[in-house]
Formats: sequence, C-alpha cells, structure tokens
Amino acid sequence: MKTPAEAAPKRPAAPDFELLFSRLRSFIIENREIEKCREILRKMDVLQRLNPEQCLEWSRLAQMAGEMDVACRTLGDLNRRHPAFEPGWREHIELLVLLGKGAEAAALRARAQGAIPGFGQHDAQPVHTGDGGGDFQFLDEPFAAMKREERLIARYMALFQGREDCFARQWADRNAGTSGYVPVRRAIEPADVRDHLRGLKTYGIYLLRRDSRVATGVIDADLKQAYRTGAALAKERSGIQRECAYLVERVQELGKPMNLFALPEFSGGKGYHFWFFFEEPVPARPLKEALAALAGALRPDLTFFDLEVFPKQDQLGGKGLGNLVKLPLGLHRVTGKPSYFLQKRSGDVWQALEVLEGAAYSTLEKKDPPLGKTGSGGGVLIHPRQGEWIARFPELHRLSERCPPLGQLITACRNGKAMGVREEKILFATVGFLKRGKTLLHALLQPVPEYNPHLVDYKLSRLRGTPLGCRKIHTLLGVALDFCRFDSPLPYAHPLLHCREWMTEDLPVAAERVENLADALEHLRRSLDLVTRFLPAVRETS
Repeated sequence: MKTPAEAAPKRPAAPDFELLFSRLRSFIIENREIEKCREILRKMDVLQRLNPEQCLEWSRLAQMAGEMDVACRTLGDLNRRHPAFEPGWREHIELLVLLGKGAEAAALRARAQGAIPGFGQHDAQPVHTGDGGGDFQFLDEPFAAMKREERLIARYMALFQGREDCFARQWADRNAGTSGYVPVRRAIEPADVRDHLRGLKTYGIYLLRRDSRVATGVIDADLKQAYRTGAALAKERSGIQRECAYLVERVQELGKPMNLFALPEFSGGKGYHFWFFFEEPVPARPLKEALAALAGALRPDLTFFDLEVFPKQDQLGGKGLGNLVKLPLGLHRVTGKPSYFLQKRSGDVWQALEVLEGAAYSTLEKKDPPLGKTGSGGGVLIHPRQGEWIARFPELHRLSERCPPLGQLITACRNGKAMGVREEKILFATVGFLKRGKTLLHALLQPVPEYNPHLVDYKLSRLRGTPLGCRKIHTLLGVALDFCRFDSPLPYAHPLLHCREWMTEDLPVAAERVENLADALEHLRRSLDLVTRFLPAVRETS
C-alpha cells in the first residue's frame, strides 16, 4: 500500500530562472543565437512567475538584446502588478527618458507619485523659466537633450581615437571569469558609442592607426594579482586605498613637466586608466618613450600596483592590429562594474561626458623625463590651488615628493581620508618634529573627519625623542619600497633629512652604543658628514 506522500501527484520542479538569466546574459554578451534570445524575451507570460527583482533583470536583458519595446512592456507590467516597488518605476522612467519619450515619462512619474507618496520628492526637477511656455517647453526638452548627447558623443569620439577602419567588441564568460575581444572590421560609429555608454555592449579601440601614428596614449595601472582577493586584500585594503590616491595625484603631477596631461578613469576592473590626448596624431615611438619615462619615475614608489604603457609597439607589422584598450564609461562584462572618470563619479553618463569638454591636449615638444624624488621639480606647470598649497607648506610638498610613504599619507589627509593609529603615529613622529610642526599638522589633519584641534595639541605636547626612521615607517605601513637614497651614509636615516628646514642641532640622532675608541671615531665621522650636508661650502676631497 502506498503512503500518502507516495500517492500524492508529484509537482513539477520550479524552473531555475537564475540559470536562465545567466545563459541569456552569456549568449547576448557573446552575440550567440541572438534571435533565439529575443524570442525567449518576448514571451511575456513568463513575467507572471517572476518576482519584482527578476522582472527588472528581464527588462535589462531585453535592453541588452536591443528589444526596447519588450523592456518597456516588462516594466509596465511590473508597475501594474507591484505598484509599491519603487525601483520598477524609476527604471521605467529612466528608460523612457533615454528613448526620448519625455511626455510619457512625465505621465508615468505622475502615476508613480500616486502609487508611492513622496516619490521623486528629492529628485532634481526641471527648471521652469516662467515664460508661459508650459507644455511646449517640456516637449522641446527631448530635442535639446538629443542635441546635447550628439555634441558629447562627437567630443568623445574626437578624443578617444583609434584605428580608422577597425575597433573591438568585448565578450565575457562570467562563470569562468574570462573575457576577450573580437575585431569589428569597420569604422566605429556614433550608434556604437551610444550602445557602449548605455552598457548594451562594450567596445575597445586599437590605438595604432594604419600609418602607425596615435592620437591617444594610455598608462594602465592594475592592482597586482596577489592583492585582488582573499586575505591579502583584506589585510592591505587601507594601504591599497592610500596608494590609489597617491597614484592618481602623482601621475598628473609628474606628467605636467612633459606636457602630458592625464585624464584618470577607474577602469571597472582591477585598476585605473590614465588617458593622454593629442590634437593631431603623433608617431608611436616617442609617445611610448615619454609615457615609459613617466611610468618609470613613479614605479619605484608603488607597492600594490603595476604600471603598463600603451601603445606597446613602435609601428604595425604584418596583419596585426596592435594593442587595444577598452573605451571609458562602459560596462566591464566580467565584473559588471561600470567605469567612470574620477572627476565625475556621480550622476548619469551624460554628466560624466561633460568632463571631456575641459580635457587638455598633450604635446611631445618637451621630452625630458620627470625628475621624480631626486630632482628639483623646476618648470612644472602647477594648478593655482596646488601652487598656493605649495607656497604655504613647502615642507609638506618636499616630503611628498621625496618620501613616497609620507607622500601617500599627506595625499590621504588632503583628500579627507580617515587616519589609522599607525598612520597618525607616523605623521606626528615626523612632521611634528619640524619647526612649524604644529601649523603643518593642523593643516594636514583639518580635512580628516576625526579632526580635534585640542587633541592634536595634546599629542604634540607629548612628543619626545627623535623622528621615526625610514625602516620603522616602512614596517608600520607594510610597504615594500626601496629606501630613499641620501648623498652620504647616515647613522640614522629619517624623512626629515630631505628638508632643509630640518637642522641637525635641533635633536640628537638616535643613540648608538660606543664600545671602543674606533667606534667613537666612526660615530664622530658620520656626524660630521651629516652636518656637512647642510653647509653651503663644497666639501674638500683628499
């Protein structure tokens, strides 16, 4: 006799929609069986079995496949069945605006406000001129937006120029975590750029033109493999963030003496792209050499990032297309993260594109490599605000240039990043020993969220001994950089020796044990060498 459980009819297993979404996404990205994908997405009866989040994903897949009507119908059905689900209204309104259907978007917004009290209350509202234009002004808005978008896309294409007759499309297998590019053998068009900016497809450009000249160069900064996941990433996260800020600032500072003006971008993957634009295409070799010199000056200061220069080739050979770089403001097909310009991290893609209207062109007229931490920094084109900061705090500027670990901390403070116990200890035990230590520390720590002027004064009052040495600083920060080189051997090396404001008689060097007369004489000789470094007269040699 069968038990009730055995006698009951078996229910069919619930469909695995997540697997379906994954397969559809993979096929659309790789452009495989795209028509079959579209047929599946057109089956609107499936929507009845999806939860609100899954309906949103269905709409996004339809947009990726170019089925905008399906996407709109999906979102409309979602709004009808789940009126309290706010993201559904927002994505529907955004899609209508993107399609230039301003009047429909306004009507939908009114419906959303009826379904969800207070919906869009804090959103940016259109500016009314009060000229009585009313609906006519609103109807003109899509045309004005379209003209603006066309202008911004034209600027984008003028700056990010690659090979004239070919570009590349990215494919990705998210399950395997792999990706690559396939050539598209025609000129890139505004419609392609629009698809890239909307995240429907992801494109890259081959930097070398057919005549082996380039209009765009790139320094690619990638996080080293060992620090991308796991315990190493968790342990070094604060150091990585600190080095990120330092990297972005130093690339721009060191590039200016060479007339190389960088536009920094988070690549959406594992690092940053620094773009350099040229009004007219230039030969690949001198550009490659200039960017290599810039990267070479910065590379010794970095622990967590590797630097790579593009283009890598001097000229094209055979049927090769040369190296390619992913275009900015697109979606990384593996990570799913969008890229963005660091000057504009918020807002929509069209607001981000407005950054390009102020982008400066680089030149190769001055090819001298940056002097880095051993040079004088003469001839650098300095932003007025940066120049004002240097004039007020020359000691901090010199420490930033000459000591990479301290430079990272100073940059982090200026960007308002919170300081850990170790970082704060290093600042107090170095900058605090300068003659203007109190002024400098207050200026440094004021942008930091936990800044307390009374606590800063108290900690300074308890400062004793000698400045922290180079070895101790490197150990506390966990950096694997070379130590700074000084002109002569020193009994105790510390960052303040880079500053002329530091006088050797202010504080004794760290004590060393003197066991015999020979040790005493050696200690005296080193101390005399240290004092001589600060004398204007040239030392005599035997």
